[in-house]
Amino acid sequence: MELEAMMTRARRGLREERRLYVVAVSSLAVAFLSVGGALLAMQNLSRLADRWGQSARMTVYLAEGIEAADRTQLQITLESLPEVASLRHLSGAEAREEFLAHAEVDSSLAALPADAFPASFEVELAAGTAPARAATIAERVGELRGIDDIETYQGWHERLAALVRAGRGVAGALTFLVLLCVVAVIGNTIRLAVARRRDEIEVMKLCGATDRFVRGPFVLEGAFQGLLAAVLSVLVLMAAFAALRGAFDASLAALAGTRTVFLHPALLAAIILSGGLLGAAGSAVSLRRYLQV
Repeated sequence: MELEAMMTRARRGLREERRLYVVAVSSLAVAFLSVGGALLAMQNLSRLADRWGQSARMTVYLAEGIEAADRTQLQITLESLPEVASLRHLSGAEAREEFLAHAEVDSSLAALPADAFPASFEVELAAGTAPARAATIAERVGELRGIDDIETYQGWHERLAALVRAGRGVAGALTFLVLLCVVAVIGNTIRLAVARRRDEIEVMKLCGATDRFVRGPFVLEGAFQGLLAAVLSVLVLMAAFAALRGAFDASLAALAGTRTVFLHPALLAAIILSGGLLGAAGSAVSLRRYLQV
C-alpha cells in the first residue's frame, strides 16, 4: 500500500510540475544523445580497425603499358608466395566500375575515363600475417618489373588505431560529464519541486508520515525523468542512424568493404537503465541536502 501511495503521489507530481520536468528531460536527452553518438562512432571505428587488423591486404598498382607477359609473370610470382591467400586482377575499367558502385560521386568524377584508374592486383594475405612480414613482402615485390607502386595500408591502420584509442578517452570523459549533468539537473529540478510542495510535506509530517514515505515520490519522479530522457535519446539516435546510414555505408564499403552497425541491444538497455538509476540517484542526493524532514 505504501508503494502504491508513493507511485500515486509521483504521478500527481509529474502532472503538476510537467513544464519543469519537460525542460529537465529535454536537457538530459541531449546529454544522453551525446554519449550514445560517441559510443556508436566508437563501435564502428573499432569494428573497422579490427577488420583491417585481421585481414592484411595490399594493392599492387601496375605500371602503365605493362606487357601481358610481364603481368602474367608477376601474377605467378605473387600466387607462389605462401602468405598470399587470394589474388584478384583489376583492369582500369573494372577499377572505375567498382569505385563508382561503392561511392557516391558527383558528375565530374563519374565522367572520368578508365585510363584515370590504374590496373592493379588486389592481394589478400593469409590471416595472422604480421605487419612487419607484410612490409617485407611489399618491399620485395616492389623490386619486380612492371610495378608502379604498392599500398599496404599499414599507415592507415595505425592512424585508425590511434583514433580509436583517442575516441575511447573522449567517450569516457563524455560519460563522466553526463553522469554529473544528470545528477545536477535532476537534483535542481527536484529541489524546485520540493520548494513548491513544502506546505504539503509539512502537513504529511504532522500527520505522522515517515521520511521514506515523503522522499519516495521524489525519487520515483527523478528516476522517471532519467529513464524518459535516455529513451528519447535512443529513439533520436536510431532515427539519425537510419537517415545517415546509406551515406556512411557507401564510403565505408568503398574504403574497407564493411558497413556501419547500430549499438548492441544490451548496450541500449544499459543506457536506458543507467538513465533511470542516475535519475533516482540525483533525486536522492538532492533530497538529502535540501529536504529537511
